[in-house]
Amino acid sequence: MSATGRSQIAKTGIAALAHFHSSPAAQRIHSASLFHAGDWLYGYLESELVGEIEVFAKEFLADCCTPIATSQGERWALPLLDVFHDGSPEDSDVWRSVDDIPAQRIGSLARLKPETYSRYVFYHYQRQAELPQSFNRRYIIGAHDATIFSYQELPAKTTPPPPPTLPTHNTPPNWQTVMEEHFVHWPDAPMGQHAWRVLDCIWTVPLR
Repeated sequence: MSATGRSQIAKTGIAALAHFHSSPAAQRIHSASLFHAGDWLYGYLESELVGEIEVFAKEFLADCCTPIATSQGERWALPLLDVFHDGSPEDSDVWRSVDDIPAQRIGSLARLKPETYSRYVFYHYQRQAELPQSFNRRYIIGAHDATIFSYQELPAKTTPPPPPTLPTHNTPPNWQTVMEEHFVHWPDAPMGQHAWRVLDCIWTVPLR
């Protein structure tokens, strides 16, 4: 997952991506989604090449985005810190078949209270290790400063879970109640989105 900054796009789509399917990049990317949040785009991309997301952003989003200034110079996309993933391609010989196109792709944003950030990451590390693949193997969370982005696909995909990688039992049984304490709520949010605000999905590959 990654973020790219200061987008100048309409919510209806990105004209710069119109030629994507005829480009060499289309053969390298198995699945991708872009979500719009104010001045930012958040993306999910599956590719066999490390660093593909920044190549993709520079090639196809240059007309609607500007690079992000970092201590290492300008970047076209920033990888998000891996906070949680219920599954990963390494878990299965067949992660995504050709016909496996999700009915729904959901990208959501939440904001963490600074004093709860480390606890939130700790709990998710524990859950990932103690209860692997417990609900949707295509659910992941990444962090960009105090903002966290989640991506999931529906219907949820589950497989027989592998053994835990930690023998501990630190995952709270009242998970949702405990997690609620970590969030800064969005003002005037729709019902059910006070913690996690659902973003507009503006582009996907493959198309459905």
